[in-house]
Amino acid sequence: MFSKKGFFAVCLVILTALLITGCAPTTPMPVAVTGVTLDQATMTLTAGGATGTLVATVAPANATNQTVTWSSSAPAVATVANGVVTPGIADITGVTVTTVDGGFTATCIVIVAAKVYTIGETGPAGGLIFYDKGYVSDGWRYLEAAPSDQSTGIQWYNGSNVDTGAIGSAIGTGQANTTAIAAKQGAGSYAAQLCNDLTVGGYSDWFLPSKDELNQMYLNLKKQGVGGFASDYYWNSLEYTTDSAWDQYFGNGQQYYGNPKSIADRVRAARAF
Repeated sequence: MFSKKGFFAVCLVILTALLITGCAPTTPMPVAVTGVTLDQATMTLTAGGATGTLVATVAPANATNQTVTWSSSAPAVATVANGVVTPGIADITGVTVTTVDGGFTATCIVIVAAKVYTIGETGPAGGLIFYDKGYVSDGWRYLEAAPSDQSTGIQWYNGSNVDTGAIGSAIGTGQANTTAIAAKQGAGSYAAQLCNDLTVGGYSDWFLPSKDELNQMYLNLKKQGVGGFASDYYWNSLEYTTDSAWDQYFGNGQQYYGNPKSIADRVRAARAF
């Protein structure tokens, strides 16, 4: 049997142990992630335009590790960082959020629409838009003029009168004309090759505009007082005969045929996109 003194000593030890155990800090059990959602199932942005923001919600709300990562299935179309989506080229991509705990995912379909330009607006290469077809066909909708003249006076031919086959006068034929002229005449210093070799604003798809394309440049830019055009003669890419071609006077818009390929006219390149 315990003496009273021994009994109290035992009780004191037990009580102390209970107090220590009861006051000691405890480590909470981790709460596992069970899923993740996004605030938008689809998002529409404009190529080269403003960013969009996605908000991810991890479940449950008291999950211990709520860290997520972001990815895009087509970074050229749109990139993502911390939920902020930056549009690139026009197309469709999926932006996915993934939880670090459990690897749960949610995806938003991001539609990047092509930018809609108006006549006279600055285009991708820094020039001015002078024609809008209204829809995309053959890989293009708009025509953009180079920001400035490529020459204040250069000949149409490469020193020899040859039949180049540049017979397109309509809108949409300038590139084919330029390709035909350059293929026939080769390297050198002349109007079509000047455009063919041009790189401006990061773009190298320039051409000498056709007769009708150059006229649109005159009507929608020069006549409106924009684009920095001179009231002078400009070559287009339409051949008239073996030794002559068409040009246009930007003082009044008059178009002329039968101009010797050897004369020096101004050049303003165009590109289609």
